[in-house]
This record gives sequence, C-alpha cells and structure tokens, in this order.
Amino acid sequence: MESARSIATIRPALTHLSDNNAKPQWQRWRQWLDANKAVLVAAAGVLAIITVASLLASRYQAAAPITNNEQQKPSAFQSNTAQAPASETAAPFAQLSQEQAQQTAQDQLGRFVELQLQLEQLFANTNWAIESIAEAKETALLGDNFFQRNNYLEAFSQYQTAADQLAATIEQGKTAVAAALEQTKLAIDTQDLVASSKALAQAKAYSPNDPQIERLQSRIDTLPQVSLLLREALNLELAERYSDALKKYTDVRALDPQTLVLEQRESRAQAGLKTQRIRDLLSKGFRALSDNQFAASRSAFEQALKEQPGNIAAQGGIEQIGQLYDVAVIKQAESVAKKAMQTGDWNAAVSAYQRILDLDANIQIGAAGRAAALEHQRINRLLEAIGRQPERLSDLKLFNDAEIALAQATDLPYQAPTLTAVMENVRELLTSYRDPVDVAFVSDNAIEISLSNIGRLGRFTQRTLTLRPGVYTLRGSKDGCRDIYTNITVLPGMPAVEVFCTDALPQQ
Repeated sequence: MESARSIATIRPALTHLSDNNAKPQWQRWRQWLDANKAVLVAAAGVLAIITVASLLASRYQAAAPITNNEQQKPSAFQSNTAQAPASETAAPFAQLSQEQAQQTAQDQLGRFVELQLQLEQLFANTNWAIESIAEAKETALLGDNFFQRNNYLEAFSQYQTAADQLAATIEQGKTAVAAALEQTKLAIDTQDLVASSKALAQAKAYSPNDPQIERLQSRIDTLPQVSLLLREALNLELAERYSDALKKYTDVRALDPQTLVLEQRESRAQAGLKTQRIRDLLSKGFRALSDNQFAASRSAFEQALKEQPGNIAAQGGIEQIGQLYDVAVIKQAESVAKKAMQTGDWNAAVSAYQRILDLDANIQIGAAGRAAALEHQRINRLLEAIGRQPERLSDLKLFNDAEIALAQATDLPYQAPTLTAVMENVRELLTSYRDPVDVAFVSDNAIEISLSNIGRLGRFTQRTLTLRPGVYTLRGSKDGCRDIYTNITVLPGMPAVEVFCTDALPQQ
C-alpha cells in the first residue's frame, strides 16, 4: 500500500491580517479559502485512502492469524520498518488522527470567516459590537498560534469559541434591529412623529439596508398629513357629515393603508351614514303619509327596512298605510276579482288578486283568491284540451283522468258560463267513450288484416269486434296490392269498416 502523503502546513487566515491592511477583511478571508481549496481537497482524498487502507489491513489481520513460526521470523518489511527511526515515519493511525484534527480546525476557521462576512453584510455600522468583535478576533488569533504549533485540537476549540462569539453578536444585532422596527411601528400607530423617527434611526444605525426601513420611512413621511386628515375626518363626523368624513378616510388609505385606526374609523362613519339615511327615509315616509301620498310613503318605509330590517318606526308607518290605503285597494281588487270569477275571466281574476299580494305577500285574501283563480283556470284549460282531442279517451288512463277533471270542475265554487259549457261537452264525450262499440269489418278473405291495440285479425269476409271508442290504426297486406294503412275512429252507430285492395301493384 502506498504510504499516506503528508499535508503541507497551511498558514491560517488570521496570520495574514497584517500582510495587506488595505483590503477589506472579508476579501482577505475569501482569498485564503480560494487559495487553499486545492490543498483541502487533496487532504480529504488522502484521508479517504488511509481510512480504506486501514480497514483492509484490519480485515486481513483478522482473517489470517500469525503462527508461532511466523512470529519468530519477522518479514523483510517488518525488519525494515523497525529499523526506521520513529521520528521519521509516523504510524498510519496517528497520521490520520492528526490530519483529521487539522481538517476540523480549518472547518471551524471557515465558519468563523463566513460569520464575519455575514456580520459585515448585515450591519453597515458595527460600532455597537466593537468589543465583542475584537474579542472574537483575539480568540481566533490565539487559535492561529495553536494551529502553527500543530496543536489542532486546541486550535479547533479557539476557532469554535471565536465563531460562537460572532454568531452571538449577529443575533444581538438582529434582536436590536427587530426591537427598533417594532418600536417604530408602535409609534406610527400612535401617530408619534418624534418617537417613530427616533426608533427608525436606531434601526438604520444597525442595518440601513433592511427592507422594512424604506417602507417605514415612507409611512413616517406621510404621518403629518395622515394625522391632519384624521383630525378633519373626526370633526366631520361630529358634524354628522359622514360622506365627507369617508372621503377623508379614503385619502388616508391612499397615503398609508396600514394606519391602525383607519378601519375602525371607516366602520364608524359608515354606521353613522347608514343611521342618517334611515332617519331621512323615515322622515320622508311620514311626510308623504300625511299628504296621502301612499305609494311614496310605502316606498320610503320599505327602503328604511332594507337598510335596517325590523326597524319599528318603518313597520309602524307601513301599518298606518295599510289602515289608510291598503284596505281600500284590497276591497277594490277583491271586488274586481269576484266579478271576473263569476264571468269566467280567470286571467283578470288572477291579476286582481296579484295586486293585493303586491301590497303584502302575506295577505290571506290575495293568496287564497289567486290560488282559487289559478285552479279554475287550470281545470277549464284541461277540459278544453279534452274536447279538442276526444279520440284520446280511448286510452283508459286518459279516460279516467278526464272523469277526475270533470268531477273537480263540478266542485269548483264559481260555475261560470264558459266553464259549464266545456263541462257539458266533456260529459257527453265521456258518455260516448265509456261503453264498448260493436264494429263490423268487411273484406275479401284475401287480405291479411291487423289492428292496433288488438293484434292480428287474419283473413275474413266479415267479422265483428267489440272495441272501446277511440282511434285505431288498421293494416292490410295482400300479394299484388300495396299495403293498406288507415286510421278508423270507433264511435257508437258507426258504419261497417270495409277493407279491400284499391291500389294494385303493376304486373312484372
């Protein structure tokens, strides 16, 4: 196995601080890391080779134990190794431990450098942390001394302590910035221009590039104008000029939408404006009522109830309208509706009752009357439809439905002339379609005949069937003749149905 290559001693970064004082500290740390990157990679490779070799050697020794003869005869490699001075060739495990200690010390130094870079990037001014930073550097320089004497464990301890000191300093700065920013927000919320400016200045002293500083500075810049607008809006509210006050609050929102009291002030002004609108509507409603302008009065009271459902004054106003006006409207509409019901003008009756419901959907006279008018209209139209298509009564279900409709029509309270006329017509149709009819069929005993709802009748010269009144479809088929299709209406007293070929096919 190839012997491990020794890692060249690296001069830690802090020992170079005096080489180029003109450069910023963070550049000197970065240059050291970049310059020694190759060495650190090589060291890591050597450590990996040594580790693998050690594991292989231990496995070989465990697999092949040494005999007594072998113990008495040292190998050439062992004799040569024994002759070499201990100071010239270090044991592999000791070499590995030393290199690992060196690497961990360098890693901790790298952490120290990164934290110093972070400190300089976060805080433009570090005067508040001069002592802690200086102490951290002194500790790191002490680690350099140990590192140069190859005391890597103690160097690691000093570098770690220095890095921890910088980390604590960074957290201290962050805490101070956060506290200053929070104090700035609280002062803005209380509209304290002096306190907010002072607190923000403290934050800037630590970290002028914090993204919150610009936003808070903008709020502070608009604070005098915001305070003025808030005072003007409050005075407008006291004068019950709520619309004007809301305009002021809109201006405040445009300047600083994060103003703490803005939402509360806007809600209060909107509530005042709503109360003002309701009061104006009630006044308008009662003035119109006193002038007998019932429609205008009702409209005003209903608008007030939309603004504030359950408003007692608006409800009382509507009740007074009912007492003075609605009663007359209801009586007049009811009178019109009853006359229309008596004459069978169902549409006019429905419209009259609807006028009552337009006043109040809960008025029973209007609701019940409209329902009755619609029912009369429905049955009247149903009976008219039966009269227009009596042949459909051949269907037993439709026949039964027609009987039910006729019975319902008989029970209606308003037997208007138009209704009684269609009732009598349906009654006669039901009588005609109620009993089966004997129907005679005559043919030439050569035509194959079938009938809808009955089926195949076959060939015959004469045949009589008992059928329910209605419309049936007859089909006849005969060689040399076009098929016969015809509808027959079965009614009492109808003549015989003749089925003969009347359209012969041309001879081939």
